[in-house]
Amino acid sequence: MPIKITSWNVEHAEKLITDHPSGAIVSRRKRVLDTLTEINPDIFCMLEGPQGEKNIDAFCSQVLQGQWTPVLLCPPGEALGLHDKDYQIKGNQWIWFLVKPELKEKCNLQPASTWQAFVGAKEWPVCLWGKETPVLHSHYRHPQVLLLNIGNGRQLELIGVHLKSKINKLPIQRDAAGNLTGEYLQTALEARVELATEARNVRQYVEAKFNQTVDPGILVMGDCNDGPGTDIFETEYLFFDLIGNIEGDVLVSEKFFNHALFDYPSNLRWSAKYQDDILNIPASKNPLLLDHILMSQPLCRGSLPYKVNEHAGLVEHEAYERHNAGANESARTSDHRPVSCRLDENLN
Repeated sequence: MPIKITSWNVEHAEKLITDHPSGAIVSRRKRVLDTLTEINPDIFCMLEGPQGEKNIDAFCSQVLQGQWTPVLLCPPGEALGLHDKDYQIKGNQWIWFLVKPELKEKCNLQPASTWQAFVGAKEWPVCLWGKETPVLHSHYRHPQVLLLNIGNGRQLELIGVHLKSKINKLPIQRDAAGNLTGEYLQTALEARVELATEARNVRQYVEAKFNQTVDPGILVMGDCNDGPGTDIFETEYLFFDLIGNIEGDVLVSEKFFNHALFDYPSNLRWSAKYQDDILNIPASKNPLLLDHILMSQPLCRGSLPYKVNEHAGLVEHEAYERHNAGANESARTSDHRPVSCRLDENLN
């Protein structure tokens, strides 16, 4: 049977957990559940999920009505929450893998400490823009790794990421010629450098897997807070494409990652809309692809029990729009649209 994977940033999902929901929360819960029911993923990578094992368990019960269940570090029979520190996620926006109950016995979650052992460190030195002395940086929301048993002694690794935000609430400053300047510019550039190094750390983990096994089946998914191509900061100041940091070097083709949306129509290839204050573009005219699913070559060329075929990826615009129809901002499911990819059984 095919496996459908969906990545979705469910905005401030912790607000949906309450024993006394308001009318807006009841409406939003239903819209989230109805959206996921229509999409019908076997594996759901959830971003901005609630903090801690107890809360994600409550979310699956109160909001998802048990249709999906979380894959946790907590061993069966042990009290929830005792292993919260092992996820190594800060703040209240966590990364969770939720799966159909019948798939759970094939799934395990890998502790964050294993990731750090493979890349050699928990944090890494970064020379921020214009600085000569490095500072140490680490993942604020540590990537989570789901291991899925696919038979024949093989497994897939699904890496869920929610990279650093680029939100900058400082006032925009410009010089007499209209060039960006001051603390706003410095903060914006530092955030993008840190964001890029988090992507490089993900790639470092991927490279380690290629040194451990033949034909690793790896998918990277989640909210990268950036997309392919370059914005004004990357064009005029930093000169890099963030997604390229994860995809790898196309000249080392066996390790290059394909994007699930590479053959998806370009006018639909976006997952969020935000206002661009620098270029003065309203949100309605600024579609952005911030949410991604990328996969290793063995999943594309058919050397594993599952294969990603042509046109397997999509942005779930239809389900999102259908179940947000008539919703005001407080009842809207999210400011992000879900992104999905289908893995078919490889019959060759």
